[in-house]
Amino acid sequence: MRIKNIIFVFIVCSTFSGCYIGSPSYEVFERSRNYHIGKDHIPKSFGTDSRNIYSEDKYMYISERPKGCIIGYLTNRDNNPEKVIGWIILSGKEYCKEKQAWALSF
Repeated sequence: MRIKNIIFVFIVCSTFSGCYIGSPSYEVFERSRNYHIGKDHIPKSFGTDSRNIYSEDKYMYISERPKGCIIGYLTNRDNNPEKVIGWIILSGKEYCKEKQAWALSF
């Protein structure tokens, strides 16, 4: 009985955790970054210490994800709530690739 429970928990965990399939590509990376545009959700990996003034009406949050790819999310400075209005690659474009993530795919 105990072995059946362990196997069941393992199967449930592996089903809901998902996996990454295929080779890394820039298109997957771009689609993942475009998801945040227009939303007031600033990615949690950015703290207020990573916020810089980009221009008179924009802030920039800088992040390095994936390793070697440094990007900046642009947000508005004038309206509340602060919303993501775009992103740019600051350096390491050759590293800006991700694999497609899949969950619950049978």
